[in-house]
Amino acid sequence: MSLAQRLRALLKALEGAVDVHTHLGADRAFNERLIALFKMLGVSRIYASYYPYDFSSMRPPSEEVWRGNEVVLRYQRREGLVRGFVHVNPLNPDAVKMAEFFLKEGMRGIKIYRAVRAVHPSLEPIYELAKQYSVPVLIHTAHRLYPRDRPNESDSRHVAQAAKRNPNVVFIMAHIGGGGDWEYAVRAVKELSNVYADIGGSVADNSMVEYAVEVMGPDRVLFGSDNIVWAALAKIASAELPDDVKAKILRENAERIGL
Repeated sequence: MSLAQRLRALLKALEGAVDVHTHLGADRAFNERLIALFKMLGVSRIYASYYPYDFSSMRPPSEEVWRGNEVVLRYQRREGLVRGFVHVNPLNPDAVKMAEFFLKEGMRGIKIYRAVRAVHPSLEPIYELAKQYSVPVLIHTAHRLYPRDRPNESDSRHVAQAAKRNPNVVFIMAHIGGGGDWEYAVRAVKELSNVYADIGGSVADNSMVEYAVEVMGPDRVLFGSDNIVWAALAKIASAELPDDVKAKILRENAERIGL
């Protein structure tokens, strides 16, 4: 199949697709353009959390987290395709109360960024809340091949440990294409049926999606762009996978976990 044929097939497959990992932030014009792009592509739902670099730090205070979550909730109420993930800084004393408030308002998941690693004790009540409300937890995950000064960043080992401790919580390991050893990342969660992986990130190595499907199975790989939409689309378009498996990645797997 030629590249043009692949792209035409992808555009057709995108009708009704679900992107489980996007961001909306302080730049209203950017938000509007992103939403318009997804509408043009025929995507049915995007799951958005607040853009973390619009906070003042990786451990933003409660008032900033509250305002960021309110931005996402407003878009959810206004735009039919937007669904919100609550950004949580578990070190804030009102983190659980705030997360529960936004879940009650209709947001559909929880986002953990770089305030703490996935195994930090402060996250246990957040995971309990996710179980109570039957919503997934999306964890920013890195797969570094080189040292980085990011002491609170989770890698796939931390996600695996958290998932073992909380077998009734659904975890989404973010952006296997975020840079680093994606082969190691998917192997680390291979045996954990409550861990899913999204294909987001700027890295689009050959066979990345195919390898994730091979290791984790076709039912645990999700379409997520992390706002790098064309890279995510290219990964799906170029993947040597049957159409029914691509349909699972683009839509069906997300629906299976309530998204």
